[in-house]
Amino acid sequence: MENRGKLYSIALASTALVFVFLIFVSAASSVQVTRIGNGSDPAIYGSKVAWTDRGVIHVYDLTTKTDTMVNSSAASYPAIYGNKLVWHDESNGTPRLAVYDIETAARSYITKDVDSYSIPAIYGNRIVWSANYNETNYNYNVYMRDISTSTQTRIAYGENPDIYDTRITYAAYDSGDWRSIFVYDIITGETTQVPYSGDLNNPHIYGNTVIWSDTYTRLGYIAMYDIVTKKVTAVTNDTGICDDGSESGSDTGAHTNIYGDKIVYAKASSDCLGSAGVYVYNISTAQSTQVFDYEINILTTPDVYDDTVVWGIDNRYSDDAIDNGIYIIDLSATNTLRQ
Repeated sequence: MENRGKLYSIALASTALVFVFLIFVSAASSVQVTRIGNGSDPAIYGSKVAWTDRGVIHVYDLTTKTDTMVNSSAASYPAIYGNKLVWHDESNGTPRLAVYDIETAARSYITKDVDSYSIPAIYGNRIVWSANYNETNYNYNVYMRDISTSTQTRIAYGENPDIYDTRITYAAYDSGDWRSIFVYDIITGETTQVPYSGDLNNPHIYGNTVIWSDTYTRLGYIAMYDIVTKKVTAVTNDTGICDDGSESGSDTGAHTNIYGDKIVYAKASSDCLGSAGVYVYNISTAQSTQVFDYEINILTTPDVYDDTVVWGIDNRYSDDAIDNGIYIIDLSATNTLRQ
């Protein structure tokens, strides 16, 4: 489930061309940004980017520069791993998850324990999502399906799950009044609670690193946890005060993702910590770098694979549609992250 909010929109000029090149000039480098299509909620794996445009799934091949439309309607929130694509589907009026093989065009549906708030994540043959809100403990339920065996398992109470290899991370209300982050090991069946308190949500996992957003204030800030060292590290800042007395921080937690040693996130405000736009945090150097600049209150939806960052605009947070472009940037072609 996405964090829902209301921001005032600011008009963003856009071009009618599907492919455009934008140049963002920073003190470090000139960065070429490419518009590869129109739509929302892009996801990337390898050389393929998937997104939705008015309920239709698109798959764009970065190598051949071809855009393929998948026969679909009322599709949203695509996730991709290898040649497997999964999305939330309500084309028949009933919530379900569509599973699609990009190579063979074979399609199947997950219909059991899926509701209107189910947003899938995929790793290998395993898909995770949440559904079925429990009014007693204020939690949804986390489910996993192995599409190679067609077996489905309820994992725990929780929401917004993500998966990497044999670990599933999710947010859930614990015995207190706060949401916490948990990590479930599929092999051992053991669950670990991250030692951090707050209003935690939107977890993602890659390798031994779990990231999440603390959304106690506004759109929140980002922290990460190393499963091996059991160390918690702040990625972005909580609310603070700039030298001019203005408030800073707590506007970076709405949309995040992680791949390797890179965390991508959207910053919705401009303050002494930086202007609004798309950012990449390098875990190795503990530095954040802005890769594209936007006006305030324009919220992007970044994803990352190796050195490629992709994003769209989240118009759900705005009063009016401000831009529907899907954009990519190749960080390896610049020195942006090598300051």
